[in-house]
Order: sequence, then structure tokens, then C-alpha cells
Amino acid sequence: MTTCTTPDCYRVTSLYLCTDCIIELDSLLADVGPLLQFIGGAIDQTAVTRSPGASGGGGGHAKSQPAMNVDAYLLRAWLHQLPERAHATAMDNPKAGEILFMARDWVQRARDLVWGPEDKRVYGQCEELLEGEDQDDDPIPCDGRLVAHPDDVTVKCPSCNTVHHVSEVMDKLRLKARGVPMPPRAVREYLQRKTKVVILKKDFENWVQLGRLRYVLDRVTTTRKPQRVYYPGDVLRVFEYMHGRRRMRV
Repeated sequence: MTTCTTPDCYRVTSLYLCTDCIIELDSLLADVGPLLQFIGGAIDQTAVTRSPGASGGGGGHAKSQPAMNVDAYLLRAWLHQLPERAHATAMDNPKAGEILFMARDWVQRARDLVWGPEDKRVYGQCEELLEGEDQDDDPIPCDGRLVAHPDDVTVKCPSCNTVHHVSEVMDKLRLKARGVPMPPRAVREYLQRKTKVVILKKDFENWVQLGRLRYVLDRVTTTRKPQRVYYPGDVLRVFEYMHGRRRMRV
């Protein structure tokens, strides 16, 4: 038995985090996927977001908006460095307390930037399939904006009145943040096309060898061998982490 590695937490535990800190870290990590899904708008200055307490006006001449929000860009890189699972971190990482300490800061700052003050959260669009105007029309996804208090269990769409469970909405956002699994070459080309990130084949292979990049085994059929495919979001997370390490060494 030892004490929890989180600063100022002196609870006794057999892991690197106590039970309370594991629960706290798990809650913070649950928001990482949705935050990564929306933070691109803040980076490109296309989302109407601001941190609590930011100036809302005043005198003086209007200033031109910067091409990129550097704070949001750095936050995305930091969020990519956080682990996926709290319990695994508590079991295996002696620096689990430092990770929790950083996660508190990074996730809260990202929440403020993406969602604004914590009196409400925006969970994206409803996307409930609705019938077309004519009987033969294909269903169309509802574009109603889902907004709720952080403690709400459900959120009601203002457009079609569909009630969603917040946990299910968050699960969908996490899946969107990871993307659709693809083979190595396809995922590298996809990220270059969508995010302008260039990933070399040898770097990709090194990340796999080092165990930093997890694969998803594709279906096995009688006509071909199993193929290893990867989530674009996972590859981007590793790229941001490795790129950040290189910058710190310069």
C-alpha cells in the first residue's frame, strides 16, 4: 500500500491513483473525444466561442481576427497526449497523479473554449432521421442544436422535440472523433487531405512497433488475409504527441 500520486491527495491506495482520483480522471477523459470533435472550429476561428471572462466589447477600433487561435491549437495537441483509460493509467503509470493534474487544467480550458461557461453545453446537431416532405423522399437528418446543462441526463431537440440521452450523444461524438477505421496508406492520405498533416510511412510503422498506435483487426474472410486498420483519430493523436515531443527537444 502507498499514497495516491496526485498532488495534495494523501489517500492510501494500492495503485498510483486512489479510487476518487480514478473516478475524477475517468470523468475528464470522457470529455476528450467530444472536445476534439469541436475544437477545430475554435482553432480556425469559425466557431462562436470564448472563454469565461473574455472581453465582450468596449471602445476603440475593431481589430482583425487572427487566422488561427493558437491557444486552441495547443490545447488540441495537449488533449491528444492524455491517455484513453483512467484505470489502466492508475495501474501502470507512476506519473498518473501528474496526468490527472494536467488533465484538470487542459480539459477545463478546452471546455471553456469550446462550450463556453459551464451553465450550458452544446452537443452538436440532433441528426434524428425525419420523414421527407413527400412520401417518396428519403429521410433527412434533423439539424436542431442540442444544448443542455452539464448535469442534465437528457437533452431535447428544439426542432423535432426528440429526447436524447446525453451519454448516448457523447458516445456518438467519441466515435466521430476517432473516425472510420482504414488501412495505413488510406488513413495517411485521409489525414493529409482533411487536416494537412503529412505522416511518413516509416514514422507510421515506427509508432506501431513502439506500441503507441493500436490497430483494429478487419473481418476475416476465406478469400483474403486479415488486414490491420486504424482509426484516423488515434493516428492523429499519436502524431500530435510525437510532434510535440520533437518541438520540446528543439
